[in-house]
Amino acid sequence: MFKLSSFVRYAAVGVAVAAPAIAFAADPDPSKVKTVVDATLTIVNVIVTIVFVLAVLVFGWGVVKYIMSAGDPEGEKEARGFLWWGVIGIAVLAFVFGIIQYAATYFGVGTEGGGTIKVPKVQSTP
Repeated sequence: MFKLSSFVRYAAVGVAVAAPAIAFAADPDPSKVKTVVDATLTIVNVIVTIVFVLAVLVFGWGVVKYIMSAGDPEGEKEARGFLWWGVIGIAVLAFVFGIIQYAATYFGVGTEGGGTIKVPKVQSTP
């Protein structure tokens, strides 16, 4: 018997819940959309900042472990793991932060001066 994973079930429920909102999104009220997008942008920025700080702490812990394990090959190997994961985490989060800022600028949200949001529209050909 075919068994669905829990992720597939949650995704199906999410699509079923979001489908009516997507269907009625043809002419959204820009002020409501901007409020939701601004709140989402704020939450994502906070999460990315917290994870970025954690990645820097992992890198810093790797530096401390590397210094403390002078002469111990096993300790140096473990410290290098922390250093690599810290560097990878910092690079990925910097990339994600850049993408978020680019998207926010493109759609006109989260900018000073409170610009209007650009809602994407489908152009019909006559």
